[in-house]
Amino acid sequence: MFRPRYRFIMSFRAFISVDLNVGQALRDVCDELRGTKASLKVVNPSIMHITLKFLGDIDEAKVPDIARIIRSSAEGVEPFQFKLNGMGAFPNRNRIKVVWVGIPNPGAMVILADRLDEGLASLGFERERREFKPHLTVARARGPKGMDDVQDIMRRRGNQDFGSQSVDSIRLKKSVLGPKGPTYHTVEEIPLEG
Repeated sequence: MFRPRYRFIMSFRAFISVDLNVGQALRDVCDELRGTKASLKVVNPSIMHITLKFLGDIDEAKVPDIARIIRSSAEGVEPFQFKLNGMGAFPNRNRIKVVWVGIPNPGAMVILADRLDEGLASLGFERERREFKPHLTVARARGPKGMDDVQDIMRRRGNQDFGSQSVDSIRLKKSVLGPKGPTYHTVEEIPLEG
């Protein structure tokens, strides 16, 4: 009987997220950012999400263990809502690398992120060095060109309400980079049942 000497292991880029149903206010601000002369890569609203934990490249063989940790991290967490409000930039508005929409009261998201970080460390994933501060990335700067327009948008929309989101599950996602940008596929979906 033939037995292969090498086992082919597939790997993929992965993260754990809360997916969003993007409303018109967020679509409008993305269109406005796209309409500037700024050197920006605006996120496609159809793939917007909040990352709870970035995993990097993982082997498919690890998926069952990762899913087990996601399930245990979600135990006792009931479905919840959060608001999207205001705009800002990392590292700051004078040196823009990332344009974000804020999440003023993240509630259960922080609990989930902390539990995931702790649980996944047992599988060899590196612990986060910084405190989890959830935000929605809407654009990334490619260079400094045109950032005055972006700063103006952030000033005008600094306190804008971008609506509420309901969360009833968290997802392990696979990221595939393509010529038109990334596409995300759900590998595992874990419901929040409290």
